[in-house]
Amino acid sequence: MNKIKIIIIGGGFGGTYTAKYLKPLARSGTAEITLISKDNYFLFTPLLHEVATGGQSMENVAESIEEILRGSNINFLQDKIVSINIKDKKVITKSETFSYDYLVISSGSETNYYGIQGAKENSFTLKNLKDAISIRKNIIDLHKKTNDISSIVVGAGPTGVELAAELIEFLHTEVTLVSAGNNILLQYPEKMQKLAHKELLRKKIKVITNMEVARVEQGKIVFKDRSSLSAKIIIWVAGVKPITMNVGNIEYEKNGRMKVDEYLRINPNVYALGDISGTLPMLAQVAVQQGKNVAENIILDISGKLLIPFKFHEKGLLISLGQWYAIGKIGNIIMRGPIMWWLWRTIYLFNFHSWRNRMNIALDWTINLFSPRDITEI
Repeated sequence: MNKIKIIIIGGGFGGTYTAKYLKPLARSGTAEITLISKDNYFLFTPLLHEVATGGQSMENVAESIEEILRGSNINFLQDKIVSINIKDKKVITKSETFSYDYLVISSGSETNYYGIQGAKENSFTLKNLKDAISIRKNIIDLHKKTNDISSIVVGAGPTGVELAAELIEFLHTEVTLVSAGNNILLQYPEKMQKLAHKELLRKKIKVITNMEVARVEQGKIVFKDRSSLSAKIIIWVAGVKPITMNVGNIEYEKNGRMKVDEYLRINPNVYALGDISGTLPMLAQVAVQQGKNVAENIILDISGKLLIPFKFHEKGLLISLGQWYAIGKIGNIIMRGPIMWWLWRTIYLFNFHSWRNRMNIALDWTINLFSPRDITEI
């Protein structure tokens, strides 16, 4: 009997967790499963701001995909997708062409510059390991020349807020956080917004709201009201957009993400999850839950059983604001302080695939409590 062919595109949360829950099919010989990713590692993106500010080493936030899949009989290919032919059920990469019975697309997102002049050319961003290392290196290089280091973080979502709080503790830089909205963390409950804003001000981080950026120049951002702000380091984390893929004639949401049904399907054989589909928040916990649901539905479909509609269950909201302080919402309860900071870290640890990375990260966090941040040049 021919094996069922399953292709998974993307080595992030959605792709690796889908593969994790499909392991029984590969081990039993029922399916031939291949995960394709442009990188050979899974990146724990929620901790990139700590890599950028010397709180974590880059090795700790990246896990080898081959190690994650070891012993599962799932194949891994490091390659780039050229196009997807949904009609003929084919995936074309730079090196090969694959046929499939089921396809899972979880290609992730990239920085959204919203077409703002100079934003990409004159600012750093924080979406991958290279970005984090670049920010850290440039801050360290500046520190060699002067103690007067200033930075602007454009974007006051979770990434921007967490990064700003870490930057103020890393070599004690002067930090300004800029939001186009009327507050920070607009997707969070109002009480969390106020608590976070108060803590940032306590840390002497300047918070600017209701200011839209018109253009970014070298060392300067210019607002739509023609006022400007200068800094040595400008970091753009104002939003992300789905990574576009050549998949032919499919429907899209207004936000540019692929339109899927209640089972996360584009059609009966193609699933799309994570940042590239639907309307749910672009969060790791969404992609993890979707990965499990997609894997379960593929197994059910192969068995001729009814599929399970996807329903997102929010497990809580957490935002870290530097060492020993975090704000969290669990159920209807909002708490803050060292306990939430410890809980935030514990939850993140268990979202890594390997115990080795969990232990290394826990060790780094413990060492950081009693020592300065790492300013080693990479």
